Amino acid sequence: LVSALLLALALVFIVMAITFESLLLPFAIICTVPLYAGVGAYWTLYLTGTAMNSVGWIGIIILIGVAVRNGVVLIDRIQQLRQEEPGMDRTAVVIEAAHNRVRPILMTTLTAVLGLVPMALTEPPGESIDYRALATCIAGGLTVSAVLTLWVVPLMYTLLDDSSRALN
Repeated sequence: LVSALLLALALVFIVMAITFESLLLPFAIICTVPLYAGVGAYWTLYLTGTAMNSVGWIGIIILIGVAVRNGVVLIDRIQQLRQEEPGMDRTAVVIEAAHNRVRPILMTTLTAVLGLVPMALTEPPGESIDYRALATCIAGGLTVSAVLTLWVVPLMYTLLDDSSRALN
């Protein structure tokens, strides 16, 4: 599962690099993965008293693909605004993009989390697979990801933009 986790990170990075046509921009999003996977998923497991199992690790892998979407939406909007209004200050662009994407990010996160609540709360019948850890990891990770995407991704974008300008 660790190999699958690393492969998922690599594939997500490659897809984002192709999408953004940049090797630098995906780092702004990938840097948040340990934050929401570690903080969101593991703290939610701890707070709910749900035991981590192999199905929970699959939930972490799913979380990487799903929660990265919020960062992609935000970075894409930042890039659009910078192309549409080249004279606009970068900080104003980042704030405007975050303001534009708050509602879509919160709506998709809330929808996914509410859809996972029944799975997270339902006791598995008999000898069937227990999906509570999977649902708890994804729901907790998505919740933290929604908040961190709006704060950490713009910060990382700004830092990476400054360092790319310093190198040029």
